[in-house]
Amino acid sequence: MSLNYHELTMNEPRDSPAKRKQHIVICTIMGVMFLHSGIMAGLFHPMSIEKGEFPGGEFTHKFLTRDYAASSGTQRAIEADLGIENTDKMGWDAPSDSADLLFSVFLDNDGSIPGGMTRYASGMITEDKEKKRMLLDTNSKAEEMTAKDYPKNVKYDVAILPKVNAATVLHPTTGGVWSALLQQYKIFPALKKYYEELGGSGSFVMISTCSEKQGMCMYYVPLSEKEAFYIGNELTEEYAVQYAGASFMEKFLGLDFNDSPLPSFGIGGTKVSNVFKGIKKLLGISSKTSGKEEL
Repeated sequence: MSLNYHELTMNEPRDSPAKRKQHIVICTIMGVMFLHSGIMAGLFHPMSIEKGEFPGGEFTHKFLTRDYAASSGTQRAIEADLGIENTDKMGWDAPSDSADLLFSVFLDNDGSIPGGMTRYASGMITEDKEKKRMLLDTNSKAEEMTAKDYPKNVKYDVAILPKVNAATVLHPTTGGVWSALLQQYKIFPALKKYYEELGGSGSFVMISTCSEKQGMCMYYVPLSEKEAFYIGNELTEEYAVQYAGASFMEKFLGLDFNDSPLPSFGIGGTKVSNVFKGIKKLLGISSKTSGKEEL
């Protein structure tokens, strides 16, 4: 929802008392709505972390390298592959209810991996062989796709996740931007602190399963057998070696300022690649290439 202040006040004289009052009222309404969205997403919800158990089981999944915020979209795609239709009686979109069926396993949680290059696996834990067959049958379609179809071109795989003791916490979710922000800047740090207080070190694995219908997510941090949750992939410490020279801005934004996607494109005689180089120097981002570069 958006409110166009310019259109609402275009016939008012500048700096009129009525216009200033309208501005205050509209900004107040938008601020209240924004805060309400945050509260619904759990902005002030207490982090009551407890010791529990991750159930484990046969995990039919896709392994992806993307920003964690994309995991909710990945799960909706998996629901579509399972034939789950999230619609109400009127045919309108309805919130999904896939808790304890669909899980996301987040692998790189220590801040050493640039944004967009973090790894996670999303999929289904169930003993239902028919559901497993439905997902694996889509692999034939994935074979016909190309790299531009990522992540649809990623095939489903099967792995066994162990049943282990875990730190657990239940937290509200709305499936929107607020939830993605709170997961990154509230839930992850709290679980990391708890993990380290129990003697854990390095990156930790976090697992989530959510129900939009119930408005809640359950988060798990396995307290043993961490390596098994990497599903045969490199541990974060090994994976992070290739990003050791990345700057803070590159890690935070997930951008590589050393390689412009438009090296030959220019505006008014100025190459876009040179603009990227200038931004790189302005932000103090170190170059990965040797030699001097001229603007």
